[in-house]
Amino acid sequence: MTDLFEHASAAPAEPTTIKSARRKPTSRFAGFSLREIILFAAAASVFVWGAWVTKTIAFDAPGRQEFVQLQLQGIIGEYLQAQARSNTDEQTAARETAVFMAALDQTVSGLSKSGKVVLVHEAIIGGDVPDVTPSVKAAVYAKVPRPQPAQALAAPPQGQAARVEQEMQAFMSANVGGQGGGQ
Repeated sequence: MTDLFEHASAAPAEPTTIKSARRKPTSRFAGFSLREIILFAAAASVFVWGAWVTKTIAFDAPGRQEFVQLQLQGIIGEYLQAQARSNTDEQTAARETAVFMAALDQTVSGLSKSGKVVLVHEAIIGGDVPDVTPSVKAAVYAKVPRPQPAQALAAPPQGQAARVEQEMQAFMSANVGGQGGGQ
């Protein structure tokens, strides 16, 4: 039997040495490590970028919508009165009115596509909102001719003017455009 302590006095075999990992000295600038400097620069860059994006979205003029007012009732009413006073038959008047309404709709849609918010004149309570009614009227009448009034000698058949006027009032009332029609 061998004693475990017999070999205790003998010199141990070459011990395994663990090489200690030496740290490289870190670069320091004004007391900050390289990692801290990079994190600070990244945070500052993100802050500056965020401020630029906020300014661009909130305050640049091209992105802002402009409010304009339009006297839609006046344009439609003027056209319908001129159509009622013209010497055209019912089918022609209906066809010309449909063309006029389509041109008006196209013109107003063009305004909204250009970034303008179109408010009907009756919806404006106060404030300084530019009125685009004359320019819209000019654009529509550039596409659609104005109805010509009938000659004084050639009066429209009895009842036709009254019927057109009734249709005009019904249209204005149905579209909350008549005098007191929507109230």
